[in-house]
Formats: sequence, structure tokens, C-alpha cells
Amino acid sequence: IDVGQGDSSLIITKNNKKILIDGGGNNTDFDVGEKILIPYLLDRKINEIDYILISHFDSDHCKGIFTVMEKMKVKNICVSSSGQLSENYYKFLEIANSKKINLIWVKSGNKIQIDKNTYIDILWTGDTTIKDNIINNYSITCIITYNNYKILFTGDIESTAEEKIINKYRNDELKSDIIKIPHHGSKSSSTEKFIKAVSPEIALIGVGKNNNFGHPNLGVINRLNALGIKIYRTDINGEIEININKGISVKKMIE
Repeated sequence: IDVGQGDSSLIITKNNKKILIDGGGNNTDFDVGEKILIPYLLDRKINEIDYILISHFDSDHCKGIFTVMEKMKVKNICVSSSGQLSENYYKFLEIANSKKINLIWVKSGNKIQIDKNTYIDILWTGDTTIKDNIINNYSITCIITYNNYKILFTGDIESTAEEKIINKYRNDELKSDIIKIPHHGSKSSSTEKFIKAVSPEIALIGVGKNNNFGHPNLGVINRLNALGIKIYRTDINGEIEININKGISVKKMIE
């Protein structure tokens, strides 16, 4: 979903389960949840979410979710205990408690069965040996599997966490058809070793046009291009719709 400088993805399974991963947002008066996410969902006749997964509690990943929690029926939210490191976490907890939303506290090794064909494997929720950029590096990193197709979601992990993940899992456990590129294509993420381990066909980058962070980094783009990975970016392509059936087809809002 094109939420500007932020991340948000909606998955609709074959059995019509709805999963929302992150929700964009910022620290200005512009409410991404109210102005972008809610209209986006209602336009698709969605007024109930089965699962929300918040990778971490930086505003550009979670603030839009708060509005969805307040204004829509949400059944389950997956979070990790590292959320407590952020002020946004306490706002989230207040809304979740008031709306009586079921919270699922995940850690690496957990599996969440969404429906017969779809499940989420939690690969990473942080490591106490990491002391730098903890909120980013403790992002929930997970693979969503539908039949034999896999999508890797990475939050804002940086090279430190990428290295830990590579050391923890075999390449065949990380191999995914699609990767949501970590940290909006920041130069501190997407090491060649990590991308080669995942070996995706498609890379998705959630990023705002002319943002102040230099995202995505040119070195990351060059790395992906050199590995023959097809890149789709919300700042250039707008909304990116992927249909997975007997193969993968991609539709861009802006061609």
C-alpha cells in the first residue's frame, strides 16, 4: 500500500482472511490511518481485519494501525515484547485493551496458521546481544507461505540483524519468492549476503517520494539490479498489487 514514507501491506488469502502488516504513519497532523488506510480498506469492502502484525513501533510502521484499531473490527494483533522499548507501544496497548483485541505475543520459531493454505513463520524478534538501533533491529521478521510461495517481511532490520538471521537459518529456510526490502532500502540494510540467502525474484520497497532520508539507497538498488531482482517501489509505482495463484503476477498503480 502506498502510505508515503512508511510500510504497509495487505494480504487477502484464498479463504478471504485479511492480514495487515504495518500501517505507515508519521509524527505530523496528517493521519495516514484516517486519510489513506481506512479509505483503502473500505474501497475494497473490508471492514474487518483477521490479523494485524506490527513489525515494530516506529511511527512510520505503526501509527496508521492505531486508527484502524479504533475504527474497524480487528480480531488479532501480533506483536513482540520488544515493542515496550517505544512510546508508541503504550498508546497501542491502551487502544488494544479498550477495544478488547486479542494480542498474540510472538517470538522466533512461532508458526501462525491463518488458513488451510497460509501460515506465518516468525523468524526473528530480536537478540539481546544487539545494542545498536534496537527498535529497528528487533523488528519482527517473518515469512508468509501460501502453498509453495513465500514472502519475507523484514520491518526495519539492519545489517546487524541480517547477519544474525543468516547465521540462525539455512539458505533454504530463508529462500523467498518476494522480499519486502528492510528499512525502506536504507544503506544500513540489504547486504549482498542477506539478499543472496533470500534469493527473491521480486523486491518491494515502501518509500515516500523525495523523502529526507535518501531512501532507497542507490547502492541497494544497484545490488538488487546486479542480482537480477525485479524492483517495485511505492514512490515510483504507487500501490503494488501482487496476485499469487499458479504463478506470480504484478500490477502497478503507476506504470
